[in-house]
Amino acid sequence: MVQQEVQEALPAGAMRHRIDTWCEGAILAIALFVLAWAPLAVASVRPLEFLVIQGFTAVAVALWGIRIWVQRPFRLLWPPASWAVLAFALYALVRCRLVPVEYVGRQQLTHVLVYAAWFVIVLNNLTRRESANIVSIALISVGVILSFFALYQFATHSTKIWGETRPEQYWQRAGGTFFNPNNLAGYLEMLVPLALSYVVLGRLSATIKVLLAYSALVMLGGILVTVSRGGIIAAGVALILLCLILVIQGHFWLPGIVTGCFVLTLVFGVSNQFETLQKRFALAVKDDKLNDSRMLYWKGAEQLFQRDMLWGIGPGHFDVEFPSVRPQSAQLRPQYVHNDYLNTLCDWGLAGAAIITAAFALLYAGAFRAMRAVRKDQNDLHAKSSDRAAFVVGASVGLAGLLLHCIVEFNMQIPADALTAITLMGLLTAQWRFVTERFWMNPGFKGKIVLTALAVVTAVYLTAAGIHRGIESYWLWRATIEKASWERLLVDMKKAHEADPTNPDTDIHLGEAYWELSLGGDRGFEGQAKEAIQWFGKAMELNPYDSAPPVCIGLCLDWIGQAEKATPYFELATKRDPNSAYIATEYGRHCIALHDYKAAQRWFEHSIELEWSQFAYEELAMLKRHLADPLIVPSK
Repeated sequence: MVQQEVQEALPAGAMRHRIDTWCEGAILAIALFVLAWAPLAVASVRPLEFLVIQGFTAVAVALWGIRIWVQRPFRLLWPPASWAVLAFALYALVRCRLVPVEYVGRQQLTHVLVYAAWFVIVLNNLTRRESANIVSIALISVGVILSFFALYQFATHSTKIWGETRPEQYWQRAGGTFFNPNNLAGYLEMLVPLALSYVVLGRLSATIKVLLAYSALVMLGGILVTVSRGGIIAAGVALILLCLILVIQGHFWLPGIVTGCFVLTLVFGVSNQFETLQKRFALAVKDDKLNDSRMLYWKGAEQLFQRDMLWGIGPGHFDVEFPSVRPQSAQLRPQYVHNDYLNTLCDWGLAGAAIITAAFALLYAGAFRAMRAVRKDQNDLHAKSSDRAAFVVGASVGLAGLLLHCIVEFNMQIPADALTAITLMGLLTAQWRFVTERFWMNPGFKGKIVLTALAVVTAVYLTAAGIHRGIESYWLWRATIEKASWERLLVDMKKAHEADPTNPDTDIHLGEAYWELSLGGDRGFEGQAKEAIQWFGKAMELNPYDSAPPVCIGLCLDWIGQAEKATPYFELATKRDPNSAYIATEYGRHCIALHDYKAAQRWFEHSIELEWSQFAYEELAMLKRHLADPLIVPSK
């Protein structure tokens, strides 16, 4: 009887083991795919590319939910840094819903949940001894591909990324598959120390070490051709830190010194040959003063942070509320603070910043303990190599370089950079398993139910949100490529609005489409202008900070001969964005419609003071000619 029960149990146990092994392998494959997709798909900064990451994250969470029940024995790895990640996810669940622009807060919540889920997935599923090596080699391989692409762009002055034109301001710099070269530098500076650490500390074969050494040099070249001042400095500091750590290891002091001298000599020698790089560093200082537009954004972020220091103005709301504190010299839309620390304080407040600080403090505490454990395991690390030590040192230094670069950049707002950093953080945190057994937890039957419920809720939410966003993004994309007719474009835009009526930008685009259609002056143009006003009105309700909708309503009213009704909307726009040169110009044109030429002159002059533009200059010149000769009619 007992023998029969054992025979029946064995197939079931073998089946569970087979399912567990398959799920584990599938999660690793998903991780490798996502880590390659994120940077190669234009850094996944656009909704459609990020939705791929979101979808695969949901699948990985579901697979982990299966592993919870088939793995024997199931143990949850939950080191101290995990509590900080959980705390921030819970904080985001509340904070992202208490924001003025609900659509922006919802997108931020989705990103936070994807990153938090990814951390837990990496922490509890990539736990085999070779997992860190496999992920590291994969990341370095992607980094080399991106670097070759960047070197090609720089050498050929290519302006394309996968057939798309890059932003014009970056044509003299290389970004690989990143629209912003600074973010490519942020990506590569995490991987160069990792590659060099494996070369010196790892137990890999000599052939692989030679390939890794070449890979590090290629990625250094990739950083240089980005012409990113912050990225080059951060990478240089990270390499110096790596060399110091190697020197401290005793037996590796000579390779550390040789590596450091060779790399730094190569970097400085090559950089001195790049005229573009020299000019860009020279632009940082003008008249013995720092000259960088980032400081204007920092000033605005500081003002916004003071509005609510504890909780912040709201996730993703720096760009939303920046116009209200815009300095006169900052006429462009910044989107981010260009300083991740100020961005965090501004959006999430001291509460959110404290949780993130605690997470990194616990992360590095664990990395330090892991290094001590590796020493103990090896008895004499000074005399032996260790892949674990190579990963811990390389990943820690790479993340340190990224953290330094974040002082002047927004790397953690870019999914490709953020996911890579989260992956390295998860693998580093997992090194606690070599330090102590105390963080391996047996959740029991009830704990499994709770974990499964969380996994199901997360997977369902990410899937549902992804489908919802995917439908909206598809119709928005269709509208951007629509060239057949205005009617088709309007249909596509309205379908995007139906998919998510809370997106104010969709309403603005619809209003602009009807506004442009009315400018033809064809029969029924007044009805088209009034339709535009309705869409702009919806956008104005959804985003109480945006100055574009009231300005556009004012323009529409001027166009259909209701200039008197337009004045309150221009006043509202100037209240929302008091230092906008564009609004000042449009207000001047509105004053012409009211025949208040003196006021129009003041607004045109104010616009030119804020930012000289040919359009405002021509409007002012024509107005002055009219004031001198009333027979000359100014534009309307």
